[in-house]
Amino acid sequence: MTFETFIPARSKTVLEVTGNLSADFEPSENAFLQIQPDCAYSVIKELNKVDGVFDTVLIHSPIIATLEHDKLIATLKEISKHIKDGGTIIFTLDNIGYAENITAILDGKPPKLKVTMTSAELQDALKEAGLNVLRSLNAGRKVKVNRQIAEIAKTDLSVFVYIFTVCKGNPPPKTLVQTLIGESTVCAPSRVHMPNSFFMAEPNIYIMTSPVGKPYKLFDRDKFENRIFINQRMSFPSFAVGLDFFNTIRAKEILFVAEMDDHPILWEKDYKRTEWINFRAAHAIQTSTPYLADFLGQFNPHVMVFPNHLHRLPPPRDFDEEFKQSKPVTIFFGALNRDGDFMELLPVLNKIAKRYGDKVAFKILSRRNLFDMLETENKTFVGDMKIYEGQFVSYDTYQAAIRSSDIALLPLRDNEFNRAKSDLKFIECAANGAVALASPVVYANTIDDGSNGFIYNDEREFVSKLTMLITNRNLRRMMAERAYHYVRNERLMSQHYEERLQWYGELLHQLPELTAEAQARIDKFVPQFKDEIEKFNARFTSLTEKNNGDIVIPE
Repeated sequence: MTFETFIPARSKTVLEVTGNLSADFEPSENAFLQIQPDCAYSVIKELNKVDGVFDTVLIHSPIIATLEHDKLIATLKEISKHIKDGGTIIFTLDNIGYAENITAILDGKPPKLKVTMTSAELQDALKEAGLNVLRSLNAGRKVKVNRQIAEIAKTDLSVFVYIFTVCKGNPPPKTLVQTLIGESTVCAPSRVHMPNSFFMAEPNIYIMTSPVGKPYKLFDRDKFENRIFINQRMSFPSFAVGLDFFNTIRAKEILFVAEMDDHPILWEKDYKRTEWINFRAAHAIQTSTPYLADFLGQFNPHVMVFPNHLHRLPPPRDFDEEFKQSKPVTIFFGALNRDGDFMELLPVLNKIAKRYGDKVAFKILSRRNLFDMLETENKTFVGDMKIYEGQFVSYDTYQAAIRSSDIALLPLRDNEFNRAKSDLKFIECAANGAVALASPVVYANTIDDGSNGFIYNDEREFVSKLTMLITNRNLRRMMAERAYHYVRNERLMSQHYEERLQWYGELLHQLPELTAEAQARIDKFVPQFKDEIEKFNARFTSLTEKNNGDIVIPE
């Protein structure tokens, strides 16, 4: 287990003190540098070798787990000297009551974990040393124990390590970022879960997510000083429901943000039926592209663009080694709901396949019919054809398919919906070393044609540029390396997530004014929905009338 996800991703200086850990222990350095490649990360074994002041210090169990009280307090105070004000210290503590530890002791064998301290004792010591405990978590493994041990144990037998996050100095206000997830498969990973994972490592920020249709609670100020509620792509079933939700949010003084990263035109009928209350009732909207921001701005002037980014930067590809293998040039296509875009390329790709024969191979993540229409035996279907015709695969499988390809096709026809799409596919291809051959729609805003990828404007350009990429491996390498460095320098979430938190903070300072503006936007349409509102009020006291104050959006 590594602990990189507990380190604030903004940290530019990190120290990890390991002590004498087991031979299979892996420091968190390599994993964290994939998240924050600009970090100066140091790993040492002994605490007395510490030199300097750091943004984050990670202290492992062997350093503290057997210290007596006075020595422990002195050690904790010494550690705090090496952390910047407002910095983070992360402690790991092996669980003395871990099942395998207890079993070994009862069998007359040495304990597997060298620890004499309980998690409660460490937590008390941290407070006594003047450090603020912000978060305590634990990690567990499934273990088998005999019935007698299970009956006498007064600890969680499956916990093998406790994790404490503390800060030096006064912690920031306790903040909750709560998201209602309307689309969980495609958009939530990049638009919700990824930024949330970065927020969670920050001092005093807590995360909650709920799928549509499940009860969720809106908290008062006594639980969290700052509360941010994000509605990700859930459309209110009626204007009356949206109005009641806004009234609940207003009464609790919660910041309400709408998250939308696709053009609403596909669901325009639903939005028009409620006069776009999803966006009018929000204090602000966050989206992924300037094109979408322009469209959404007609319903709410407070729109912020947060482009899509990558969570981690994969290691660079070893092209020298790949070139030695003399494999065919592999062309990748993988996308959801882009059948028509790919279909336009099929006649050209069939000609390319015929011309180059065994020198070219294809990897296709799409519908089976598209795969079948590709006229070559040198093709691989990515995923399971029996499951959504292969369109849905794990993200690791998707990335592996790109990383084992040389060229990635990114076609997008010019229409209203596609113009609002993000350039995420180019970023994913660039990070994994596949050169993009892309349409100008969306991608011309990011790809520097001929430098870090190719843009084609017609069939002639598509054939010409694809031919160059197939026949010139040095050109592919140059463009792939430039694209990789672009992602490394500009398109990692670690470089941008603080912008979201700063924006939320600015909105919270303006909350009374933003609430008044939202109220005015909604009030214009209340007479239009008078009958609907009266029927809703006859059925529901409010959305929180049941489930002990939890909210459930009615169908």
